[in-house]
Amino acid sequence: MMPALPQGNLPVRGPDYFRDAADLAGVLGGAHAIRVLCNGNEDQYWRRYMTDLLAYEAPEPGNLRSSLVSSFNDTYSRTSGQFRICDGRAVEAEARFARTGEDIAGRLATHYFPKNTRRGGGGFE
Repeated sequence: MMPALPQGNLPVRGPDYFRDAADLAGVLGGAHAIRVLCNGNEDQYWRRYMTDLLAYEAPEPGNLRSSLVSSFNDTYSRTSGQFRICDGRAVEAEARFARTGEDIAGRLATHYFPKNTRRGGGGFE
């Protein structure tokens, strides 16, 4: 996969970025499957995060957007097949998805805010 061209001052998106973005979409799909199982179709908590991910990272139709949607849907389907009842195992799986998503989101943030370009103690300069 060729890196996407940078937009504005954003860095070029490389293979690690694309992998992490797809992984995050998958994690959101898995967490959404469990949330819907436990709370019903009205609970769109994790799906809203996916909507935001698409809005910020892939607002236009294309390969990245298609890949993210496929990853979300595939993991949603797989997780729905693994969990048929909302029990402690399902709740723990959702928590695991959330922790994994947090880790991936942190890696994605370093794409936009590389550590080696930060100055000072974290405040505004």
